[in-house]
Amino acid sequence: MVRRHNRGTLACSYTGKPGFHAGELLSGRATGGRRRRPPRTARVTSALSAPHRGGDGTICRVGDGHLRSDHRDPSAERGASIDELLDRAVLAINRGDRAAATALAGRVLAVDRGNIEAEDLLAASPDDRGEIRRLTILFADIVDSTALSTRLEPEAYRLLVGRYREQVQRAVDRYGGHIASTKGDGLLAVFGHPVAHENDARRAVQAGLEITQAVGALSEQAQRRFGVGIDVRVGVHRGPVYLDIDQDDVFGMAANVAARVCSLAPAGSVVASDAVELLTADLFEMEHRAPATVKGVEAPITYYRVIGERAESPPTARAPLIGRERELARLQKSWRRAQAGILTTPALVMRGEPGIGKSRLALAACELVKQDGGAVLELYGSPLHAGVGLHPVRTLLERRCGITRLTDAGERLRLLRAELVARGLDAETAVPLLAPVLGIGPKEGYLPVAAEGRKLQQLISEAICGYLLACGGSGAGLVVAEDVQWFDPSTIEVLGSLIASGGGRLLMVLTARDSGWLPPGWPVTVFDLAPLTAEQSDELIAALHPALTEQQRVQIRDRCDGVPFYLEQVVADLAAAPPSESGGSVVPETLYEPLRARLRGSRALVRVAEAAAVIGRQGDRSLLAAVVDLDTDQLNQVIKELQDARVFELDGRDGWSFRHELLREVAAELTPPSLRRGLHAKAADALVNGAAGEPDWPVVAAHYQQAARHGDAASAYRGASAAARRRGALAEARTYLDRAVTQLECCPPGPDRDRREVGARLQRGYLAAAAEPEGNLSPVSVADFERCLQLVGTDLRDHQVVATFIAAIAHYVWAADLRRTAQLVDVLRRGADQEQPWLSRAIHAGLGVVAFLRGEFSSARAYFEQGTIDVAPQDQVDALWSIPTDPVAWSYVFLAVDRVLQGDPAAAEARLSRAVQRAEQLGFPLGPYNHVWALRNEIWIRCEAGQLDRARTVTAELIEQSERHGFDYWQRFGATEQCGLDARALLASTDRDPGAVSIHIATMTMIQETLRRIGVEAYRPINDAVVGRLLMAAGRHNQAREWLDAALRITAGNGQQFYDAELLRLRAHTLADTDARAAGFGAALDLAIRQGAPLFELRAALDDFDLRGQSAREGLSDAASRVPSDSGLPELARARKMLE
Repeated sequence: MVRRHNRGTLACSYTGKPGFHAGELLSGRATGGRRRRPPRTARVTSALSAPHRGGDGTICRVGDGHLRSDHRDPSAERGASIDELLDRAVLAINRGDRAAATALAGRVLAVDRGNIEAEDLLAASPDDRGEIRRLTILFADIVDSTALSTRLEPEAYRLLVGRYREQVQRAVDRYGGHIASTKGDGLLAVFGHPVAHENDARRAVQAGLEITQAVGALSEQAQRRFGVGIDVRVGVHRGPVYLDIDQDDVFGMAANVAARVCSLAPAGSVVASDAVELLTADLFEMEHRAPATVKGVEAPITYYRVIGERAESPPTARAPLIGRERELARLQKSWRRAQAGILTTPALVMRGEPGIGKSRLALAACELVKQDGGAVLELYGSPLHAGVGLHPVRTLLERRCGITRLTDAGERLRLLRAELVARGLDAETAVPLLAPVLGIGPKEGYLPVAAEGRKLQQLISEAICGYLLACGGSGAGLVVAEDVQWFDPSTIEVLGSLIASGGGRLLMVLTARDSGWLPPGWPVTVFDLAPLTAEQSDELIAALHPALTEQQRVQIRDRCDGVPFYLEQVVADLAAAPPSESGGSVVPETLYEPLRARLRGSRALVRVAEAAAVIGRQGDRSLLAAVVDLDTDQLNQVIKELQDARVFELDGRDGWSFRHELLREVAAELTPPSLRRGLHAKAADALVNGAAGEPDWPVVAAHYQQAARHGDAASAYRGASAAARRRGALAEARTYLDRAVTQLECCPPGPDRDRREVGARLQRGYLAAAAEPEGNLSPVSVADFERCLQLVGTDLRDHQVVATFIAAIAHYVWAADLRRTAQLVDVLRRGADQEQPWLSRAIHAGLGVVAFLRGEFSSARAYFEQGTIDVAPQDQVDALWSIPTDPVAWSYVFLAVDRVLQGDPAAAEARLSRAVQRAEQLGFPLGPYNHVWALRNEIWIRCEAGQLDRARTVTAELIEQSERHGFDYWQRFGATEQCGLDARALLASTDRDPGAVSIHIATMTMIQETLRRIGVEAYRPINDAVVGRLLMAAGRHNQAREWLDAALRITAGNGQQFYDAELLRLRAHTLADTDARAAGFGAALDLAIRQGAPLFELRAALDDFDLRGQSAREGLSDAASRVPSDSGLPELARARKMLE
């Protein structure tokens, strides 16, 4: 673009789609905060290439620092100056009057030869790249925008208009249109460019209706927020236009007529010109209005008000399998090889667009296998369950077990056991793994598997695979997986296991619209299904309707592009028409017309189809009846009509399903948003109230979300999360909690909303701590718990407040944020109801941890001992407990660590045994988690006691237990501990390889820096000491001192000084000066005495004796006397030898 700034100067500017600003281009920001590239149709013009085109598509000039008006009458002034002539020329070119613009520019050049701006105006000619096209044009405009702007503050008006434009953009994008220009508050969209469709007129009208509905909802929001509403009117016209591809704009009378037609629309409605009505009258109900005269158009305009969509319901015919000889031959060959047990490529993938014939080939495979007596298993994907873990497996299990939505949980479990026994499987082993897939909880009569997360998910996947293989029996079989693009990752893993476990006797046929789901390396053959050729299409048409004329066959073939399902539907539409109407004129304009025509009938039929589309691809009669409020006889009659029209297929006595997903999508499009929300609400209520067992929470939640019942959606998502967690699908469980929080954000503020948000965030924080590599310091987890602290307040009589405090305490401990930990524990101690044993023990454990990490070992010991007094086996933590650490087991573990620091490893072992016994009394996951926690600390205890071999054994056990139960964080921790043990073993060796020392320095340094980067500070000083020793072993004493100094600065800052005596002792070894070294040992010795750590005191005394000899004898003797004589510590044996 070119703007005219000061007299005779032009400047470069960005020309592109409306709403994309030059500032956004320079900064990398675009509308909505997303980074965008300039649109393909945009260009950056040179300073002399063209006049500037304003935001409404007009060309502008700027003179004397301000924008000149684009709406001046060019004949209003006489004797104009050069600048005024140029302004008038710009106005003329903007209104499409090129002749006037050329004449005005010529007058300028006549008196100012070489005037650059006049030459630019002459250069802006129709010779630019463009096309003449017949397009459908939609024009949307705000009703009485001037009055609206006077009733709102500028910022509020900008916000409201911005939301209006977003709604228009969304509707236009959804129906394949394109916003060509923005003229003030009006938006002009074209349908047919840049992508042309066979039904652009229908798309434009549909977009118009959606705009009015969306803006109606926006108006309700505006009324509540600003006290004023907003109305829109939409006009649709079709005609020839000049399409300027470079400038992304349209010119011509048709664009003007669209704007004028829009002006005739009543507020909140869509009107269409007669050109649009001619193409869409059979699709939309329209009300003829009296012709009206509008500005700029000589003849009165005939127009129609669009009331809504029409519907039809013709029968159809089933398509035979034609044009798939290659695929069918491969199916037959693969099946023969499977029967012989030599099938090496077990999976065939049929890939292609909807309607191309994938399902028809899958049906052919089923018929082929069944006629030979083979077993057939079918798994179906659903767009409404794309993110629901193992949903295809669940539906198969329910089908084979005879479970329905109305089957209660106890009966579900009985049927599952019976099915497993019938398949020759061990029900006691398989039930705990397959029951969660069916939403059956342990309370119904089985023991849950003692595993969590990824491990549990793996066990369930193996059990599913075993069950499916057992269903196939000992002979060859077939597994059909339809619409795999909608399978969740867990079901994809099951398919992979089946492919690997088929043993050459299992054929698998998978259908999908794309291959984004297909993992690399699978032994599959992919068939990309192409459209039928003209000859094949004719053969199919003739098979479906032999009486059609050649002209009709050509019309159908041209319309359907060789897609078998499309051909079938169009032919069915013709076959249903009376003979007199079966000529070429009744051939539908688009595919959607015959699909939607099959839904024409009684109002009840349309209502049932709309309700069924909301429910999903399949369902049962009782659920459908609950949604549409029809009595049994009426519903059965309508279902029979839908079956006769081949919209529905029946499954057993009560089940129904859409014959094809496309039919469901078309039926769903019929439903207005307000009605759709009501149907979703009824479906969700029926699923909850009518379920005999646990509802299908993900589906319930999705329905409530679509119904805008956000609180109910949040509760359902939490239920879905709990069900996913029982299956070990932690990532899925977290996703549902994300959605729950999002839904709660849409609820009205208040205490109830806050409590529900806290509950969801506590659960999500717990799962994030279990799943993410940072463990308890996961950013998501920390953010959730801090948000909970903001929400819960300080009423400690509220258990949710207490639960939040405890969760936050656990996180701050891992971060070694002792100040905040102490504050929260103190608040609990002073304000909470400690009559509950679990809370009292939690407070004492918290106080003990703070004291221990500060190095106040005597105080810590007292707290931990108080927290373990009179513990009974039934003394369980409260249901609100939101962290996996039991306070009693925690206290026993820290008492064990305290005993080894007192120089008593045997007593430490006794405390560890109590911790393990306590863990064994707890259920899953608390029990196994606390066992692993005890093992983690036993590794440290064994290292301090000099028992490195035993520490290695404990580490291996920790890794094994973590892997068994799916504790991913502790598996990673075990790997780092192995590195630390390798380093300690090298330091204990008398023959140290310098190269190995360097490797261990790099490894341990990386571990420490990684922990520091993610915020894990608890216990870090222990490995800081190991790094310092390694650096000294490498002769890098200065680096060792710098490392240890940095560690001491951190502990001084956060107060975590339980290991400072060791850090000071090691730092002294880095000093060359004898007196300085002696002073360092003395400082370590004094600190160990003050803290009450005889083991650390003895080590410092030994080093001091090595340096000063007999002068340090008394200190060594005192230190040795404070260690139990039977401790067995190597340090004590060495001290005794020195003191002899």
